Amino acid sequence: MSARTLRAEGLSVETWCKPRHETRAGREPVPLVRAAGLDLVTGEVLALVGASGSGKSLACAALLGVLPPGTRSSGGRILLDGIEADPAALRGRAVATVLQAPRTAFNPLRTLADHAAETLAVAGIRGGAAGTAMREAFAAVGLGDDPRVPGLHPFQLSGGMLQRAMIALALMSGAPFLVADEPTTDLDLVAQKRILDLLAGLVRARGLGLLIVTHDLGVVARLADRMAVMEAGRIVEAGPVARVFAAPAAPSTRALLAAHRALHGEPA
Repeated sequence: MSARTLRAEGLSVETWCKPRHETRAGREPVPLVRAAGLDLVTGEVLALVGASGSGKSLACAALLGVLPPGTRSSGGRILLDGIEADPAALRGRAVATVLQAPRTAFNPLRTLADHAAETLAVAGIRGGAAGTAMREAFAAVGLGDDPRVPGLHPFQLSGGMLQRAMIALALMSGAPFLVADEPTTDLDLVAQKRILDLLAGLVRARGLGLLIVTHDLGVVARLADRMAVMEAGRIVEAGPVARVFAAPAAPSTRALLAAHRALHGEPA
């Protein structure tokens, strides 16, 4: 797909709780994400930040149509180049994903080549063309030097290598947009730097539109063009990273920045 914009409007997610009064039937809805809006543009990085439990991952799950059991969408729509689209139809085609725990995303009984063949088949690429596409994608993420890599199983690779393999699968899909949910959380600092450098390079070289979910404002400052701040399921502030860092408007944004500066010994 050659789409240039992906827009989520009014994303809302709810769960349920028992009624306050035993005499009332049914369950009461509890909002978890409230009318959140996100705009992705190819060639740019949007960072979604906020405290733990603010709704970041749920908003991404709503964008992708993969909400966990016990929750449901209560509103919103997805627009691809201004045309409303079903999230299920976008997954793996217009939008690829990179998760924070790559080991849980791979079938431990199948090799990386098996995973690649499945991904490429969805994109309509098979046979010799699939082999070429797999090798090119592995090379693009720094896994092309060892010819044994495609034949390895997930348990034979480090966390950093698996994260690179997951990014390679995203590239194989040909999707113009990539959602990366805390992609470096489970990695050591050296691996974190390498993965962030890789993502930044792919955005520049391939013009991907990247949505990165993170609680690390250092990652935001280094990687993102724009940022959106969530609190209690709402987007409370959004704008260019330089502007938000210089003049945060929302109290939750100021609190995040103050905590980051205190943690890293920076002047308030």
